[in-house]
Amino acid sequence: MLTFFRTNQVFYSVLLIFYIVLLRFSVLIIPFEWEPSGHGVLCDMVYSWIGSQGIVAHFVAILLVLAQGYWVNVLSIKNRFSNEINLFPGLFYVWWCCVIPDFLYLSPVLIGNTFFLIAIHQIFGTYKNPACADRIFNAGLWLGVASLFYFPFIFFLLVLLAGLSILRAFNFQEVGMILTGMFLPYLLVGFYFFWFGQLDFFWENQIGRNINFLSFSNVAFSWDTYVKIFVFAFLIIFVLINNNTYLIKKNIQVQKKINLLYWVLAAAGMSGLFQTNLTFEHFLVLAPPLGIFLGLSFTAMKNQWAESIHFLMVLLALALQFVPWQF
Repeated sequence: MLTFFRTNQVFYSVLLIFYIVLLRFSVLIIPFEWEPSGHGVLCDMVYSWIGSQGIVAHFVAILLVLAQGYWVNVLSIKNRFSNEINLFPGLFYVWWCCVIPDFLYLSPVLIGNTFFLIAIHQIFGTYKNPACADRIFNAGLWLGVASLFYFPFIFFLLVLLAGLSILRAFNFQEVGMILTGMFLPYLLVGFYFFWFGQLDFFWENQIGRNINFLSFSNVAFSWDTYVKIFVFAFLIIFVLINNNTYLIKKNIQVQKKINLLYWVLAAAGMSGLFQTNLTFEHFLVLAPPLGIFLGLSFTAMKNQWAESIHFLMVLLALALQFVPWQF
């Protein structure tokens, strides 16, 4: 299967649709008991239009994963993360977005990832760019929009600030640009609710209900729960210990951008500490960096090993969706 994605033609990302359908069709056959968490006011509006489940919501989720997989490939190719250009980053982004049943719905974090990817693209474009005030402002703006769908993205301000420090000479004027961009969506949406006399509703549903410290949802610890935890922990540790492998033979610009992706892992961990009723779907915020890192790892493998391991990964995803793990 990986053979189809060993190409430098980003348009071939459209083939991801077949991969997405393969890994997501189980949700139409065996619906998973799921409720959204961390959702902001814009996500509530989306749910009021198309619902959080059902055919329309699943179709929108498939389109979002396809578009995001395409965009991850664009980011990887444009920023030259790999010495060999291929579409593996988008492929493994999709795999991560489908690996467990908790990820198969139109979740707030899935929608928010769309805008977070745009924010990352904007901050990457500031490297050695003297006229990039618009990019800095836009990075904050899109991150603010992402947090209006999934509130924990607000903590990813850490990633943008780290980006200013890593990719540029840090200065407080640019910090102000990011904060202004991030605050603007809240100002506009807050004004909308204020106009209709619902400012308290906006505050409670966007911020109040979403902030708590070390608050976890009640998860039944069955076999599949332990497998999910193991998979997440193993892959995170894997990409951490392979940091030097990803940086080797890369120029300084690429190295700095790869290091910034590790800040996404740090921000994901920090934001989870303050999220009310934290659930497994929070791990979807790791999809952009892990998709890119896994793509780099599989690019470096021999073809036979890469195909075999990827086949086992697909089987794992399907097993977690179909195999009854209760004993």
